[in-house]
Amino acid sequence: MFIDPFIFEANRRLSPVKALILKHTKSMIKKYFIPQSSISLALIGLATFTLFAKGVKESPAKPNIALDDLKPLSSTGSRTLTSQTKPNMLFIMTDQQSYNMMSCMGNKWLSTPNMDKIASMGYRFEKNYCANPVSMPSRFSLLTGHHASDVGVKENTAAYNAPKVKEIITEGSLGNIFRKAGYETLYSGKTHLYGATRQDVSEYGFKINGADPYDGPAICAEQILSEIGKGKRDKPFFLFLSFMNPHDICYKAGADKRFPDKLSADNARETARLLALQKTLTPEEYRRQIPPRAANIAPINGEQYDMVSMDIGSREWDTAQWDLYNWMYHRLTESVDAQIGRVLSALKNAGLEENTIIVLTSDHGDMSGAHGLTLKNVMFEECQRVPFIFAGKGIKRNYADKTTLVCNGLDFLPTICDLVGIEHQKGLPGISLKPYLTGKGKKPERKYIITESYNANQINDGRHKYTIYELPGHPEMLTDLKTNPGETINYAANPAYDKIKTSLKKELMADLSKRKLTPLPENRTIQNLRKLEKTRKSKNVGISDSNQE
Repeated sequence: MFIDPFIFEANRRLSPVKALILKHTKSMIKKYFIPQSSISLALIGLATFTLFAKGVKESPAKPNIALDDLKPLSSTGSRTLTSQTKPNMLFIMTDQQSYNMMSCMGNKWLSTPNMDKIASMGYRFEKNYCANPVSMPSRFSLLTGHHASDVGVKENTAAYNAPKVKEIITEGSLGNIFRKAGYETLYSGKTHLYGATRQDVSEYGFKINGADPYDGPAICAEQILSEIGKGKRDKPFFLFLSFMNPHDICYKAGADKRFPDKLSADNARETARLLALQKTLTPEEYRRQIPPRAANIAPINGEQYDMVSMDIGSREWDTAQWDLYNWMYHRLTESVDAQIGRVLSALKNAGLEENTIIVLTSDHGDMSGAHGLTLKNVMFEECQRVPFIFAGKGIKRNYADKTTLVCNGLDFLPTICDLVGIEHQKGLPGISLKPYLTGKGKKPERKYIITESYNANQINDGRHKYTIYELPGHPEMLTDLKTNPGETINYAANPAYDKIKTSLKKELMADLSKRKLTPLPENRTIQNLRKLEKTRKSKNVGISDSNQE
């Protein structure tokens, strides 16, 4: 019978002499190139005899030696992971992907086998909302657990409070938290963060490994994971992969006046490719691939122009334009799914699946024709709700949670720190979702989540969403997702909803007051925000590139 002396639990504790026997045996294996599988009791005995011949004696009075720092070798000489090694972290983020843009969500108009695979391996929160339905503030929340309003802004801008950003991210960003805990923290792809540039996310604690947001994250994963699998890197890793698509739908399937001449070659490439592909299809083939228009195309009552002004032009589109837009949005999602497939293959080929937590999410969604709108920035389901999936050892598999109210931007940081046993800043607004993911421990109580946009603040109790706008007169919205899931009815002036509106408004205003965001301004139109940005930029308030979209 052959015995491998290195198959032990990593936290198992041995007396000093037994630990030395194992260590000495390991050195003999390396010296004489003996594979572990052929280690016999005789070899262990030889190592034991040699050590005792040197006068080593067992002393029960001394503390036990942990095996945590021993690094077992595989038969090829590479380091292998034990069940107690710190788990690796693989974070995959798409851009502008709505919650229902996966085939595992019942969407038959696209095929996303790789996202579906992650879902089948893990736990999917279907009632997840982004902290802010646009890129920079949402990403800031994901990486810090803070609302973007904590640094004086709620939109894509370089006019943030730079000293406050630095204060928060120096101690409290995910990269810095994990780096200080002994992780190798790597980032690849789109940045678009307050206090960072395309080429530098070091303030957030990450080392950039390629700024190309299209193929770059997949190439990075293939390279880095291969090196780790071969034992060329010793630390556990936090690999942050930030993909661009399906964000290129921002170019409105070629209708954007910037396409193609005013875009970089990379930004124009996918739109151009898909427009060319569409022309190769027969009318029947194309028609079979076009998803139906949204059922809730009507504007909500009580809407004001400045609530939706950023993306209102699409209400003038004809059917052909909407068909092309929705067809392309689905194809762009399939494109990023293929890139995610490369990442999953690299993880499997490196033998790292067993000890890696995978998280898949997006920064915000896309309106896709709901309320006659495209793109983002508004407080409706289509661009607020995004995928949020966890997969890994100890996490429930193939589980779809349809009821738990979650905010990825606020909850991700406390959750992932809790899963790997790392301390993080106290007093953040998010909660740890670990009890849901593992089925162990008491689930935290949550009555509501609070989210924001460039000119709105919203409280959501899972059924009702109350929104107050930072526009003249502070107009209000109240929607009821149970009676009107398409959010085409504003119940704010309905007497039957007075009690729930009063309750939610009281909670929201108390939170905003606590964070010193009251009294609310009444002038946050796009035009005024752009003027403010120019003023602040002239004073060098911020440094990031806000033009990344």
